[in-house]
Amino acid sequence: MAITFLNQTLCNICGNVLAENEDIFSFPPFLQNTDDKLYKYNDSSFHSNCLLKSQSGLKAIQLTEKFLFETRPENRICDITKDVIRNYSNYFFIDILTSDEQQSLYKYNLTTLDVKNIKLWNHKDEFVSEANIFKNKGLWKDIGTFKYLDSLIEIIVLNR
Repeated sequence: MAITFLNQTLCNICGNVLAENEDIFSFPPFLQNTDDKLYKYNDSSFHSNCLLKSQSGLKAIQLTEKFLFETRPENRICDITKDVIRNYSNYFFIDILTSDEQQSLYKYNLTTLDVKNIKLWNHKDEFVSEANIFKNKGLWKDIGTFKYLDSLIEIIVLNR
């Protein structure tokens, strides 16, 4: 969750300080693509009222709720076998790649696979192709030196 310093951190919507006794919503780091239009919400805090008045704020809350639900240990269910993934080292999860429903990668958001079942995933080649196109079009930017989308592609290619 976002680190918020009450009476110091500013709401990125209204620009006012997030003060004690105010209703504040803190987002987890749910987006990896710094180029996404909702990235400003990633790992940040806001006045709840500001978010509720903002279309993008409402969408960010909705995506965050889905993200948090899907990442609970009891909901780590392989999309292929429908089995719960109990061994964390077998857990392969695709975060929210894009918030834009028109983008080709949107359909892969929140994909959960057991690593040993990647070879059975009918969309592995399509995902790799679309992820590479997404990157080549300049629609993806990483937070730091770790290349998240590249790492997803690599894991899929290595486990074909």
